Amino acid sequence: MKNKKFKGFDNFASVPRYVIDTKAFKSLRGSSVKLLLLLASQYKGNNNGDLIITHSKYKSDFKSSQTMYAARDELEQKGFIATNAYGGMSFGGFKVPSLYALTWLPVDDFYDLTKNQFRYTHLPIGKVLKYFIQGNNPKYKNTKQKKRQYKKDLKTSNVK
Repeated sequence: MKNKKFKGFDNFASVPRYVIDTKAFKSLRGSSVKLLLLLASQYKGNNNGDLIITHSKYKSDFKSSQTMYAARDELEQKGFIATNAYGGMSFGGFKVPSLYALTWLPVDDFYDLTKNQFRYTHLPIGKVLKYFIQGNNPKYKNTKQKKRQYKKDLKTSNVK
């Protein structure tokens, strides 16, 4: 019998077993696991550190933005994701989303510099962070601290 190829199913989301076997993963709520898989499905091999979490993107997956953002905070606190660039209102008056990285993969440089040219990044390129092994993210910031950091980042960019 001939092997059938499924058309349109060439992408997949991957979470390694050593990540799933940690105490931190086993303590995650269902909404957090769902968001982690959705983030893993955004990863295309060269965009770790350029992943976004917005309610407009995941409206069909999360009925409540509060549930989605609580899941994001839990993933960040427990070290499964880390903030690469903070988001907020730009000088042009439009919103820019925060950019996240999966911590079991090396952080990639932006491959589309036109949209992220003046974003200040906080994670080292090429480094695997693995905060989830300890069960906490030492660089976690609450909402007030994130807003303050974004305002500081607006004054500084990676481009000299």
